[in-house]
Amino acid sequence: MTNDKFRIVFEKYLDAFAKESPAEQEQLLNSSVAEDVIFTNPGVDGRGRSSLLAHATGFQKKFPGGYFRVNWFRQQHGQLLSEWTQYDQQGQALFTAHSYGRLNEDGLLIHLAGFWADGAV
Repeated sequence: MTNDKFRIVFEKYLDAFAKESPAEQEQLLNSSVAEDVIFTNPGVDGRGRSSLLAHATGFQKKFPGGYFRVNWFRQQHGQLLSEWTQYDQQGQALFTAHSYGRLNEDGLLIHLAGFWADGAV
């Protein structure tokens, strides 16, 4: 997969968190994340697309209008490393963090791991 196509898949995943509608979130996750995805960050150790959808829905409840923007993105051999920033609904940067991910044979994210400083969220 090319760098641009891989980045589009990752950005669809991030964009799911920015949508207020669970139906829109689900549509974006269905097109970017495998059904049996594993996702972790300092406060979450989750499995499955439906659990990730609940996590994205919870994000919008906790941070209404919040969203993410990719600062840089690197990929190799079906793996990604990215730096991104979380913004509030007014466009104020809240914090910057990193993600590692892997694709499955269908070009969907199968493993996602987010890393940020303690207390950032």
